[in-house]
Amino acid sequence: MTGLSRKQFFALTAGAAAVSAFSGGLGAAEGALVTRAIPKSKNKEQLPVIGLGTAQDFGAGGDAALVEQKAQVIKELVARGGRILDTAAQYSRGGAEAFTGEVVEKNGLRDKIFLATKFAERGKEAGVQAIEVAFKRLRTNMIDLMFVHNMVDTDTHLPTLKAEKDRGRFRYIGVTSTGDDQDRLTTWMDQVDFVEFAYAVDSREAEKKLLPMAADKGVGVLVALPLGRGRLLGKVQGQQVPEWAQKELGATSFAQLLLKFVASHPAVTAAIPGTNRPQHMIENLAAGRGPLPDAKQRERIAAIWSA
Repeated sequence: MTGLSRKQFFALTAGAAAVSAFSGGLGAAEGALVTRAIPKSKNKEQLPVIGLGTAQDFGAGGDAALVEQKAQVIKELVARGGRILDTAAQYSRGGAEAFTGEVVEKNGLRDKIFLATKFAERGKEAGVQAIEVAFKRLRTNMIDLMFVHNMVDTDTHLPTLKAEKDRGRFRYIGVTSTGDDQDRLTTWMDQVDFVEFAYAVDSREAEKKLLPMAADKGVGVLVALPLGRGRLLGKVQGQQVPEWAQKELGATSFAQLLLKFVASHPAVTAAIPGTNRPQHMIENLAAGRGPLPDAKQRERIAAIWSA
């Protein structure tokens, strides 16, 4: 096992299970989504362990049917118990952020959504302007989580984010990275509420430093690219989900198995796979129901992709 020892993993898992059971997460009735507490939430606010990322062509472009299809993804997220909706100024050249805001407002979903976005500008004034644009695009006066995207000029922007949080415009602040240097996120873990980075069954470097430090510092973790940009599903195309995984974990697809692997790490708050297809949103959310793998089952899952 990489990073955490087996003993440490079980200890952290026990703590996570206790928190989730308290609020109806891991101990919830069949059909409920597993939840995790936001570490720095004063009232132990819970989030479902599966959310939605909007990096995959999530702008308003295309014909009416395609636009409605994308809108339906957000509707399915909420209708089936999800909350986390992660977007960014850079996704679809700003189109994802604007489209997200339009759909959420039109369907009266704002109070049911945990809304996260991010910006990547250099210079204080450019950052301030990007923040105001985000509020306008998202059609809200409060953003749940604002990130500095890909660590761009982070030291310059963090004071602004802290000031806006103090004013009540942001509930949480953080920093993201999905690049080869994402370990640098540890630089700011004492100053933020969340980090977001890439982590998947065949890309487990985060288990060595990022995830243990997030657990130690009490920092929430959103996992981007939990399906590995499609490479992981491509590797098992045409194969059947192992019978043990279906029976023990309730996984009916490899996508669900991959998401259960990521969500089962006790330092992960939620995985945010991207999709613009409603049926994939439904399938992804199903990964957050039923049992999550323990340490031994995680290694059995990893072995499928290491073979």
